[in-house]
Amino acid sequence: MSNVAFTRDEVILALDTLFFSEEKHLNADSEAIKELSRLLNFLPIVPKNKHTETFRSITGISKQISLFRLSKVKEKRNSHVGAMFYEVANDYFDDKERIHYIAEAIKRNVDFFNSSTFGAIEETYDFPEGALLSHLHRMLEIRDSKNITAVPICEVCHLDLSQVYKTVPGGFMQLHLTVEITDLDYRKAYKSSDFITVCPNCHAMLHQYRPWLTKETANEILY
Repeated sequence: MSNVAFTRDEVILALDTLFFSEEKHLNADSEAIKELSRLLNFLPIVPKNKHTETFRSITGISKQISLFRLSKVKEKRNSHVGAMFYEVANDYFDDKERIHYIAEAIKRNVDFFNSSTFGAIEETYDFPEGALLSHLHRMLEIRDSKNITAVPICEVCHLDLSQVYKTVPGGFMQLHLTVEITDLDYRKAYKSSDFITVCPNCHAMLHQYRPWLTKETANEILY
């Protein structure tokens, strides 16, 4: 088994296989496990220079999932199972369907992740859905907002930064893509109606708030 710890994205994909595969008995001979191994080796989540010969091997993944499943049955953590498995399972304990939606969104955009620069430190782990969809959201925000003019006042907190600071650099307001993160598709071009103008603080909070907020509900981040 690879000694590279499973990332949040990888665990989401693994738990999706465990919870939603049509194969009842997952093992090293299962097509679902083989496909998961291929996917984890293809995705750029873990730098290629850390891929050993056994990186995310069929046997290793099968064992990790089996040990996790058994530990949940026994209601006792297994020290040989990555901590991220328990963290993600706990986060979505009451909403396993959400794991499936996230996994499907990753698979739908798999070609995008390998055709764009991925892995900047500042964009990696602030989305509960993982680094991949965080990256996709940010890249689509940049790509499709280039020809959209931001309004001068935040549409969430209604702050006018020109009334707060003596000088406000051009472009200080930001454009936030309001499309639900699990609905994103890199093949679509998002319109101005899919964006709202926000101050940096509101933008950061919108990226962390769940459930994902729409243009109409974005002000729910405020008291």
